[in-house]
Amino acid sequence: MAAKRFPYLLGHGEIAFLFGVERQTSQLWKTRGVLGEPDVVISGNPYWLLPTVLSLAEDGARDVSPERLKEYKAGIAGGYEVGDAADLPDVVGLKEIPWIFGKKYMDIYQWRVRGSFVTEDASISGSPLWLLDTVLHSAEQRGRAVVQEGIDRIKAGEREQIKPRGRKPSSEPKPTPLPLPEARTFRPGEHSAEDVAAFAADLLKDGFSLTVRPKR
Repeated sequence: MAAKRFPYLLGHGEIAFLFGVERQTSQLWKTRGVLGEPDVVISGNPYWLLPTVLSLAEDGARDVSPERLKEYKAGIAGGYEVGDAADLPDVVGLKEIPWIFGKKYMDIYQWRVRGSFVTEDASISGSPLWLLDTVLHSAEQRGRAVVQEGIDRIKAGEREQIKPRGRKPSSEPKPTPLPLPEARTFRPGEHSAEDVAAFAADLLKDGFSLTVRPKR
């Protein structure tokens, strides 16, 4: 197999490293629109091309440390620069690899735990990434069957996307709650225990909770 070349991709961790800021700052840049939408999303994680990230320093408000840039590049074996996301090779993460083998996520996890899965080509912001060709070559060497449909999905550009935070809004409108019944006071000599029990039974039947607070 030819020597591997892996594109320079950066997550929030690498962006923060280059600019010498906290990772939360990079995430805040994304929220505020300083950092645009990711060039690619893989296994639900956002990544940006190196030229995209370096463009943040063009207005002079932020500086990239040349030493840190050199260190980042040295950490990507066979790294090379891609200027357009359309020119990226097929890169996959742990969420797409099960598509290739028709397996569940935990099956792939166990392969990695047992050391029977090819080492990732790069680790970006703590997440392992592979070239699709790396995974397919390893499958051939190990005699593992692959699912063409899953490979086609990946080659067509499909990836596990970022899941929105918070609760998923319901498509069903919530029913309007029943209005609370008017409070009633039961006094000795005016009402009997049966009156109290009947009132309580009506409340419970309609799904209301009941709290009894005795008064003198």
